[in-house]
Amino acid sequence: MISMKRIVLPVDLSERSKVAAGEARSLAKLFGAEVVVVYVLAPIPIYGGGLEMAPPVNWYELQRPAVLGRLAPFVAAELADVAVKTVVREGDAANEIVAVANEERADLIVMATHGYGGFRRFLLGSVAAKVLSDAAVPVLTSAHLDEGRGQREIQSVLLAVDVDPRAPLLMKAAAEVANLFGAKLHIVHASPDDAAGAGRFVDPTWRVEIAKRRDALLREDMAAAGVTASVHVVAGEVAKVVRQVAGEVGADIVVLGRTTESGVLGRLRSNSYAIVRDSPCAVLSI
Repeated sequence: MISMKRIVLPVDLSERSKVAAGEARSLAKLFGAEVVVVYVLAPIPIYGGGLEMAPPVNWYELQRPAVLGRLAPFVAAELADVAVKTVVREGDAANEIVAVANEERADLIVMATHGYGGFRRFLLGSVAAKVLSDAAVPVLTSAHLDEGRGQREIQSVLLAVDVDPRAPLLMKAAAEVANLFGAKLHIVHASPDDAAGAGRFVDPTWRVEIAKRRDALLREDMAAAGVTASVHVVAGEVAKVVRQVAGEVGADIVVLGRTTESGVLGRLRSNSYAIVRDSPCAVLSI
């Protein structure tokens, strides 16, 4: 059974932060959770005589009142009706976000990714990428403001999964998310497609046979997990397949396992950042 007591929300007070805040607020109200708002002051290098020096010892303390003054109206406007704790830290943003999540024993981190307009498909902010890599708790990356569909009821959940030993556990987790919102669960798997390489010299029916086998294995995992879902096995590049199927099923959230081992059956792990970057909706990385 899903439960949440504390949600960490890193913000930079941008429009993208407002989108993430809306999602954090909705979840906090649903679970009665506290939102821990985190603002990180980046180190400010000071140069003297051609050398980089540390800022004055009290520089951060001098900035803290101004930061809190900017955070107060943001919290009042974007996180009304939920319990909020505000934390201001200094240092590397990703490291501090992960540290706060650990210290607060957070159940979830909700954050925006980086990128603007059509360039979004080619960019994933270094902070978001590092948090996804280092965080021990699930991370919900919000849909971008320019392409996101805003706050809406979750009716369709899409699980992107590999054919590997973790699949049944991920299926159970995704089913819990779908059941929580009364949504329909879909499962997508990108099977190999080497049409541009050596595969172009092989009978094209090999892709069909591989897809059939992968479909059968996924259905075995579903049976073992006691999960019911529609299965979509599509040959192609992982991130593109996930994005395609997300659009076809009208996914409101993509669930992704980000700790799968790399290798022949670990294609999803090596493509996890691309999935987050390309997704047309929010992604829950667990």
